[in-house]
Amino acid sequence: MDVGWDWGELHRVPWERCGVGELPGVLRALASSDVDTSQEALEELYGLLLDLGSTVTPATIQAVPWIARLCAAGLRTSALLFFLGSVAASEEEKDIPSGTARASVSAQMPLLQPLLGHHDAEVRQLAVWAVAQCRSPENSWEALAACWEVEEEPSVRRDLLFGCVLLDALSARRLVATALTAGQPDEVRLAALVVVPDTGLPWTAELTAATVFLLPASGRIGQTPWLTDPFPALVERLVERGRPGDAMEVVTAALRAEGEDRADVRKEAVWGATTLGEHRPEVRLRLLPLLLALVDDPGTAADRLVSAWRKEDGAVARELVHLASGDDDVLADRALSVLIAADVPEATPLLARHLPDRPRALAATVVSEARGRIRYVRPLACDPALLEAVRARLVADGVGEEEAGYLLGLLAHWGPQAGTAIPELLAVLPRFPRQVPEVLAGVVAGAEGHREAVLDALQAAADRQGGQAAAAALRRLA
Repeated sequence: MDVGWDWGELHRVPWERCGVGELPGVLRALASSDVDTSQEALEELYGLLLDLGSTVTPATIQAVPWIARLCAAGLRTSALLFFLGSVAASEEEKDIPSGTARASVSAQMPLLQPLLGHHDAEVRQLAVWAVAQCRSPENSWEALAACWEVEEEPSVRRDLLFGCVLLDALSARRLVATALTAGQPDEVRLAALVVVPDTGLPWTAELTAATVFLLPASGRIGQTPWLTDPFPALVERLVERGRPGDAMEVVTAALRAEGEDRADVRKEAVWGATTLGEHRPEVRLRLLPLLLALVDDPGTAADRLVSAWRKEDGAVARELVHLASGDDDVLADRALSVLIAADVPEATPLLARHLPDRPRALAATVVSEARGRIRYVRPLACDPALLEAVRARLVADGVGEEEAGYLLGLLAHWGPQAGTAIPELLAVLPRFPRQVPEVLAGVVAGAEGHREAVLDALQAAADRQGGQAAAAALRRLA
């Protein structure tokens, strides 16, 4: 394809000195009309000119003018605009003076700015990215602001907000205020919320409510080079701009979102809590009860976040033990389940003390496969108090098959150490004929005085319909 330049001029550049002697061939392939050839060349371009995806080298600087000319010629324009914007945004410069990367792209502004008015919305969107990342407000602020006034495509308006705020946050306040009004597309409102901290505009309760209303944001904001996850980005900007209280307010509100249809909101809320906890560890204790309320919420990964904080933060570890020891049974149960999953020694006596009121914690003692089959039992010690609690609970009224499975899992894990539980196991054998026999076979070695009674009970169970488990246990004991 004709790109309007002399390829001989390209070949006269000493690319070999920069270690990229193959670059002319890559640029030729980029101009190919064959889609596969062009795409392969684009991937090679990144490997040659953006080391590890972000590091700019002398070869990159040499190549920028040629890449800008390809953009202007209409060849892979969107992809190359993204490349140029990434070069300008890079803070990783190798063997070149600081600021050289951005300056090299800024020098191509006469080729880049006209693309802000391109007929293709994707090209306009990525032209905003490339132009704004040059951070030359004297050259491009007015151009971007003018585009805002006439642009109708939501994805481009969204990115214009990011670009205008980057160039001149104070001047962009008017645009942000407009974008926050009702009736604006979701992606535009989300972008406005994310950049509010950069503009110095006050964060209000109304903005918190609007943010939570627009969650989950990662799907609503659409594809943009400016960010991936809007909610954590907002939290980070609030903290970095000295507004940790506002960050706490919006994360708390999102964590408290209720309803099955808001599960994805709570998932992103945990992302926000992760970011806030990284930047301000002192707020973790305040977030802990809210996160514990979500440990059973599928998909939020709140349990993993709490576990990670427990490992790295002694204050969180101590607070979990304190909460697990508290009078609030629901909160204590959730805290204890986290401690058990983390194999914390303090969990064993706490579970023994409150076993009937800690169903989540008991469930956490085992890891199950599909259909409830126990894959393995966590390594809780056969503590005398816990063994006595398990024995008492096993024969209690109202214990169903699922709970019994957890109790029996512990006894099976302890094996002969749990021999004193044989009377209780024999008592519940008729209620749970598929689960108890295997456990009896495993623990009887610790209570030989009960062996005859166990054999008799298993034989009787094996003779009844559905006695396969008992028969298998008898074969094991034989």
